Amino acid sequence: MHFVQIFQNLVKNRKPQSISGIKVKWIVWSGFLTFVGVGVWLIYIQDLNEYTDEKLVPVVKVELSNVENTVSQGGTLELGSQQSLKSPGEVAVERVLVKVGDSVKKGEKLLQLRNQEQQSSLANKDLEIRKQQIVLARSRQKVNEAEEKLLFAQRELQKPIKEELEIKKQQLTLARSRQKVEEGKEKLAVEQKKLKNLETLSAKGFIPRDELEQQQATVRESQASLRELLLEVETNTIELQRLKAEKKQKTEQLEKVLNARSELEEARSAVNTNIRELQRLQVERENTEEQLKNNIITAPIAGKILEVKVNQGDGVKSGDVLLTLGNPRKELVKLQVNTLDAAKIKVGQLARINVIGMDSEEFIGRVQSVSPQAISSQDAGGGGADSSGQARVPATVELSKPTGTLIPGSKVSVEIVVEQRPKVVAVNLEAIVRTENQPFVWILDDGGKAQKQNVTLGLEDATQVEVTSGLKPGDKVILPTPDIFLEPGTPVQEAPMDAMSNPNMPNSEIPSSLSEEE
Repeated sequence: MHFVQIFQNLVKNRKPQSISGIKVKWIVWSGFLTFVGVGVWLIYIQDLNEYTDEKLVPVVKVELSNVENTVSQGGTLELGSQQSLKSPGEVAVERVLVKVGDSVKKGEKLLQLRNQEQQSSLANKDLEIRKQQIVLARSRQKVNEAEEKLLFAQRELQKPIKEELEIKKQQLTLARSRQKVEEGKEKLAVEQKKLKNLETLSAKGFIPRDELEQQQATVRESQASLRELLLEVETNTIELQRLKAEKKQKTEQLEKVLNARSELEEARSAVNTNIRELQRLQVERENTEEQLKNNIITAPIAGKILEVKVNQGDGVKSGDVLLTLGNPRKELVKLQVNTLDAAKIKVGQLARINVIGMDSEEFIGRVQSVSPQAISSQDAGGGGADSSGQARVPATVELSKPTGTLIPGSKVSVEIVVEQRPKVVAVNLEAIVRTENQPFVWILDDGGKAQKQNVTLGLEDATQVEVTSGLKPGDKVILPTPDIFLEPGTPVQEAPMDAMSNPNMPNSEIPSSLSEEE
């Protein structure tokens, strides 16, 4: 304003001028204009310096957030109980009863195979069984003949001689005595076995002592009874020998009876042998028939056919894969994680699943299992180790709800949440300054100045870190940039949101309120 007053005084006090006066006038005016221009420039520079002392900085407000530590790994999608059914032997495919995509019930027929060797074996077993049945019939006929022969000899022995009847009676008595001996032996064996069991139980304290002593007494009684029976057998034998000595003339008849009886026993033994052989052949036939039934491949689970690898008429070897099926009501992801990550994974942890290479929705699942043992490349046929040769740990994630859209065998990415802090004070990692012993952040105080604030850190993830002390929700934290030097008390101005969206923009290029006013 004082520049204008000077100019007005000069005009009021002007006198008639000569040419030299005009020159002086122009010199004065030129100096005046130069002076005014320099003054205006100095005022502009002063105002600009006063404004630029307030540095433009990006600022974020502290909020509650979820901080989590995750393990990411690629995997392969499978259906529940997914399995490949293999050939039971060298067979031919007679009929294929299903196709890819079919839904099948448990026990439903899938494939019908044909094994010519087993069919021939079954026919041979049938022939052997018929032959053995004929042999058994002949053996039974011999038993009938031996019984008739024994009956005839016994009738001859029973002809009216009193002594012969006594011998016969004594033979029966002896036979009964021997039978009693066998019965006594069997009874003694049973009681001894029972005693042994009771001794074991008594040693463990399961039964009282008097029960054991009672059984010991029973065994002694059985032993005594057996000795009496043996004595009775011996007595009857002696009596029979006495009768035979007295009636030597009946020896031949008795021998005939004995021979006939021996032949009968042999015939009966042959029948029993032939029966056992027939049973053996029948069991072998049943086994062969069961093997033929195995040539009918049935569904072990209710599910969906994912792949059929054979066609009608194909010949397959033992162990060849015939088809693959799985349960679409369950969707699983098979993973191979490194040993360090596997130590963090636990059953039941939350997992997020996304299809690799697709911008699709995120699916939620849980960790179903983690193998307690790592698999080397040798154990897994080269598939259990990564390119560096490091062993991997198999793990399985089950989707909480089957999608019905993900394709079995497709590659997916899995993010497993191994640790989480829900709704805690958290800030961006770039806000943390770690150049000193105690980490700190720059905060914007109510006076518009930067202040240093020490913080205690907790769980850290890829983008943010938990702050357990030093900050509270609503605090304004400055995100320091390389081109801004801060110290406590530095005046700062919060940068507009569009500048914050471009953190690579230099401070000199950030729009200011001054430039907007201009």
